[in-house]
Amino acid sequence: MVSDPRCPECNGKVSSTATWCMHCGVDFERPIDADSGQAVRDRHDGRGGYAASADDGESNATAVGLVVAVVGLVTLPFVTPPGMTLFYVTAAVVAGVVAGSQSSLAAAASKGGLALAVAPLVLWALSLVVPGTGGFSVGSLVPALAYAIVVSSLARSIG
Repeated sequence: MVSDPRCPECNGKVSSTATWCMHCGVDFERPIDADSGQAVRDRHDGRGGYAASADDGESNATAVGLVVAVVGLVTLPFVTPPGMTLFYVTAAVVAGVVAGSQSSLAAAASKGGLALAVAPLVLWALSLVVPGTGGFSVGSLVPALAYAIVVSSLARSIG
């Protein structure tokens, strides 16, 4: 059980979010736990209860990577030029791998979402050089741009 945090200088009770002691006036990085004698580890870092517990920096982002890949597999066909099936499947898997390689859930959703947002633009550019994919079409760029804007906005709002 963790006791009340204490000032490392005078041992007076302080808040876990305090940056100075109201008893002796000393500034400190973190208060000291009375039981262990160690610095209190970010009891309150400004995040809500769920966000703090679900995304503690040690989260496994593999599940988020899987979700990003599935979302890519479902949505990319609508904004990909014709004849690019292998490429959009690869792009969805790569976006999932990018998400899954992150250290936290928020970073996984943000980075994976941004990778997914860039995918239709890369696929459109590839369609210009890959034979048999429909070639140049400005009309196919419009949905790709709209998709990139919407998905990148969602990814930024998460991260």
